[in-house]
Amino acid sequence: MNQILVIEDKKRKRNKKLNSGPIEIRSITRFFALALMAFGLFFIGQGSYAMYRDSIVKNTNNLPTVSISRVNDKVIVTVDSINKIENLKYSWNNAEEMVIPVDDTFIEEEIILPVENSILKVVVEEESGRNISYSKEYNIEGLDINEPIITIAEESTPGNIKITAKDETQMAYITYKVNDEEEVKIDKSDMEDKTMNYILKLQKGENHIVITASDTLGNIAKLEKKIIVTGKTTINFELDKNNLTIRIKDPDGIKDIRVNLNGVNYSAKDL
Repeated sequence: MNQILVIEDKKRKRNKKLNSGPIEIRSITRFFALALMAFGLFFIGQGSYAMYRDSIVKNTNNLPTVSISRVNDKVIVTVDSINKIENLKYSWNNAEEMVIPVDDTFIEEEIILPVENSILKVVVEEESGRNISYSKEYNIEGLDINEPIITIAEESTPGNIKITAKDETQMAYITYKVNDEEEVKIDKSDMEDKTMNYILKLQKGENHIVITASDTLGNIAKLEKKIIVTGKTTINFELDKNNLTIRIKDPDGIKDIRVNLNGVNYSAKDL
């Protein structure tokens, strides 16, 4: 009886081992099926993102506003966009490209102008991946790109200064602004004049003046200076018979006067 039971128990173990085979195969199959689904979703997502990014790159709506202008021997590039700008790139005549990180919606960059005729290429790279290219040609051979020279000299009359602006080409105008007053423009009077002079009367005290000068080719120079006007002391002698009168004036006031006449000292205060 015991022998029969043992045989039946062995049969049960054998059947259990045989039955475990199909269960393991099903688990492996399910694992690979899930893995294939995950890879499929990943590639679908990648493809959707690529299509989305490609649509942004090809989108021509809301392009940034780009201004390229020349000021003397420099080119001013201004970019204003509603989208964040990642980089500003530029190159002359397709030579080495300069990259300027931006990370903003606005940038203004000064670029030195070459000495020969050149083509400037500007590329605006947006954070979205969209790249917008601009180009502009500059024919500057034989062209004056130097700014005028401005000088200031004090005149003999207290408070008067002489403004001089000159250039190798014709001058166009001078402007000046004193402290918070309105800017004044002085146009040239002679078509062939390469030098402009102007006498400016300043008030007593500290004066902050800003002067600009432009030639006819649009080259502009700017000069800022602080000038303090203290006034000038004047002394007059009046002789009437045996009486000598000394009259002294000073815009800042006089504290005291000391005069030595033939070894005799004279003094006066609070005049």
